[in-house]
Amino acid sequence: MSILIEILLVNLFLFVGAFVQGIIGYGLGILSVPLVFMVMPSMIPAPMIFNSIFLCLIIATDNKNYIDSNILKWPIVGALVGTATAASVLAGVEERTFALVFSSMLLVLISLSVLKVKLPINVSSSTTAGFFSALSGTITAIGGPPIALLWQNLPPQVIRANMSVFFIASSIIALVALFLIGKFGWAEIKLSAATLPGVIVGFYSSKLIVNRIPAQQVRLGILLMSTLSSLFLFFKYF
Repeated sequence: MSILIEILLVNLFLFVGAFVQGIIGYGLGILSVPLVFMVMPSMIPAPMIFNSIFLCLIIATDNKNYIDSNILKWPIVGALVGTATAASVLAGVEERTFALVFSSMLLVLISLSVLKVKLPINVSSSTTAGFFSALSGTITAIGGPPIALLWQNLPPQVIRANMSVFFIASSIIALVALFLIGKFGWAEIKLSAATLPGVIVGFYSSKLIVNRIPAQQVRLGILLMSTLSSLFLFFKYF
């Protein structure tokens, strides 16, 4: 397969992920990463993370009136610790064990959500969700489910705005960590630039229908994306 065809396919996959993320607040990772990895493994994790920053900047700007620093600060604190831990994992700690434990934990959280058990949004839960989101996001480029599950009952605009700001902060932290261990440089930036068009077109396409999607469907979308995330990670490393 030629490099041009690979880049076109990656752009197509990113279009789909960005389209969904524009509606429910995340989805670029879980929908795009498995397919992108099969075509161009070098996109994972740094170029995917770099692209997600641009997408999140657009979404956060589009929903800026709904950004709430009160629900953001503790997840970002957790993300700092999670990224530092992820750097250790990438430096040599067993990655398979982490992925299996993380995916199992997600399935438990999803089951509680389906049973209508609401997770309280407080310092402990927010810090923990931020920690695991950053930990998984840095290692696998799929970091949305923990924080999305915590915030799933908030209004859709609040979810989209604050998840985007959280992802911007955690992604920047992750890229710094990846740079320090030699996994982010000019090669990754060039890959990101070549595949960014799919992300941008995907998001602006989602704007055509985003305001027609009811809050309950956004919540169901979060549960579906989280389930796909956990199953993908489980079967990838099982």
